Amino acid sequence: MDINNCIPKDKFDTAAIERANQIGFPSLNSILSDLLEWVQDANWPVAAETAVLLSNAGLEILPHIKTILRSDDGTWKYWAIDLVVRNLDADVLLELCDDLVRLTEDPTQYDQTEDVAALAQSILITKEIQS
Repeated sequence: MDINNCIPKDKFDTAAIERANQIGFPSLNSILSDLLEWVQDANWPVAAETAVLLSNAGLEILPHIKTILRSDDGTWKYWAIDLVVRNLDADVLLELCDDLVRLTEDPTQYDQTEDVAALAQSILITKEIQS
């Protein structure tokens, strides 16, 4: 199967995520950034299934998540944290601690508008993450 068939073509393409689930990790590592684009809006039908898949990616997802958390896109940060980060394994989540603390302590204007700081704080508290 061509791995590119595991990248949704539109927000309704849940069949692509079904194919991705069949392939699994680590085979999907080369398209992690492409898959993360589909969690930019939780209202998209493909977002929830994509998030579940990505939550099982392991440590390989870290650079891609960090890129999002360090971007200027407050909405994408919010949904990446809410849909993916909160469901990561503890060892992967621990590697994001510094970024979550930074979002909590020094949020941008966009982060404040999108409630990113509050969500990051919630993850730090509920998952009992310590840096």
